[in-house]
Amino acid sequence: MIIFLISAFCTLSLMIEIFCIKEIPVLAKTFPLSNTEAVTFTLAQNIAGARDFAISLALDALKEASIIFLLTILTVAILLLATRLLRKYGVLKQGKHPNYLEIAIFLNVICLAILARGIYTDIPIAQYYKIWKDSGIIPEHSEFYTTEYIDPDSVKIRFREKRNLILIFLESIEYNFQDSLNGGNLPQNLIPEITEYLKAEQSVIPGGTQIVGTGWTMADAVAKTCGIPLMFPPRFKRNSVPQVNFLPGATCLTDLLERNGYNTVVSKGAPLNFSGMDLFLRQHSVNNGYGMREYKKIKPIDQDVLSEWGITDSAHYELVKEHIGQLSASKRPWAVWLFTVNTHTPYGLFDPACNIPRNVSNAEKIQENIRCTSRQVQDFIEWAKTQEWFEYTTIAVMGDHATMSPKDSVGFKDTTLTHYWLDFFINPAKKFPSSKREFSSLDMFPTILEAIGADIPEHSLGLGRSLYSREPTLLEKYGLDSLNKALGKRSVEYDYFLYFDKKGNPPPRKK
Repeated sequence: MIIFLISAFCTLSLMIEIFCIKEIPVLAKTFPLSNTEAVTFTLAQNIAGARDFAISLALDALKEASIIFLLTILTVAILLLATRLLRKYGVLKQGKHPNYLEIAIFLNVICLAILARGIYTDIPIAQYYKIWKDSGIIPEHSEFYTTEYIDPDSVKIRFREKRNLILIFLESIEYNFQDSLNGGNLPQNLIPEITEYLKAEQSVIPGGTQIVGTGWTMADAVAKTCGIPLMFPPRFKRNSVPQVNFLPGATCLTDLLERNGYNTVVSKGAPLNFSGMDLFLRQHSVNNGYGMREYKKIKPIDQDVLSEWGITDSAHYELVKEHIGQLSASKRPWAVWLFTVNTHTPYGLFDPACNIPRNVSNAEKIQENIRCTSRQVQDFIEWAKTQEWFEYTTIAVMGDHATMSPKDSVGFKDTTLTHYWLDFFINPAKKFPSSKREFSSLDMFPTILEAIGADIPEHSLGLGRSLYSREPTLLEKYGLDSLNKALGKRSVEYDYFLYFDKKGNPPPRKK
């Protein structure tokens, strides 16, 4: 009986180990596991889109692991049966031969060694443990937030004019993608079209510095439009229910646009519910949010422009043009906020319009996707310049965060360089007083508003300081290490954004 139980345990362990061996590369390919904040948020929060995506990845890995496991067990059974028959008919000598338990233990040792190597190579265990441990710390009052956070509801924001806004978040596009002659870190410029806009239009160089709580698309969307990082604690609560509120205690760009009469559309090629973007938009005054599923309900989408991450950018830009056409027919000011996806980690997508051969190397694929993104944003901007509404519209283009693609695949000469997401503004209401600053995503919140004609007292909202003022940003004031340390601490003030509405009451929860 004991032998049977041990054998059963080894068999179950073998199945689990094979599953983990298959799952880790999938996770490493889908989520850069070194970006511990992004992975923890995506997998730990009780948000339907993120959970559904993570579960689908696990199920795919489970299917493959089950096939490998069954083939392994079948092979072992056939070998044992063949050994018994060969001994029975005298082909093999009688004596000691491996039994099932010994083989199972041997296979477990091999799988554990492979698994340990994968964990050591792909997963920074110490960092994940630190995030988990720190999340259990009881929050305290933060002098940093008390001193530096400017509640948008506490200041009087006036619009001298209400320019339309097109806000473009380019997936993982960096200032560093240029060659050294243009301030980048590559042997050749992968974004020559964008380089021309950086020179001709208003831009602050070398671009934004990535800080804690902004290193993935959802977090950066929050930082750039709410002036705070995204710092959800990763631990589950008992009897937790699906999250239906997303930073109910924060006032964000889209809230202020809605209060000032703007029609706003937010468009993603990826599923809108991934990472809770749909919840964030509904919480913050956007009823017109579109993602892959929403677009599929409206009109047929050709299969050749669909990918594992959603609708490719060539088709997405055309859908956005349709939204703009509808919005511009109204007399109200409008805003369109769109996210590209072609350069998503690890190597980007196959967009038919980019003409990337299917047999290229991973390095060629990501580099060609970067080049194509530069051409596509140029095509969109040049189209916008031909439209009647262009003169009254500000176009703000910026990378959403630093690239998560393997640095050697991108072609960086210096793997220790600081990664800056790029920015430029076309047709803003005012000019930057300085073209060189140290700033982060937090500073885009007031900067975008002032670019479309808003006057903000002290040029400050949230933790952001407008780049249209000479007010030092928090990055300039504190430095990167001190700022990250202050932002990373659990605080009562930040928990207010997470768990209370603007009246100080806990928001209703889904039953």
